[in-house]
Amino acid sequence: MRVNAMTEQFEDVTVLGHPMIFTCLRVDRDTVPEGLYMYEVRHDDDQQGEPVQIGNWIMVNHWGTIISNKPLRLEPSPNRNNAYRDIDPEEDWNYEGTVTTVKEYMEKHPPVLHKEKEQEPVR
Repeated sequence: MRVNAMTEQFEDVTVLGHPMIFTCLRVDRDTVPEGLYMYEVRHDDDQQGEPVQIGNWIMVNHWGTIISNKPLRLEPSPNRNNAYRDIDPEEDWNYEGTVTTVKEYMEKHPPVLHKEKEQEPVR
């Protein structure tokens, strides 16, 4: 089951130095407003609750969903119609301890229009 982004409460997180919102649920992509970018997050294989990878979609070890006002650069997978990016849970991910809605996030962080070349760089 996927939830409606516009009716959910999200956790504020900072991912790769950028404010985003997170839920442990799967979000229906069709409910994410235009101008926002949705990605799914994979957790570690050891079941320690560590977010270790961001992708367009995640099948195994789904940790949750993040929504951002700017696109992330992901590396295309040679074996699947998907793209991923590994992250370090200690360096690249921080829970802020507050909750918000998509509408509140958009008010604080309006969507940023980016051309493909202007996406956030891979570290």
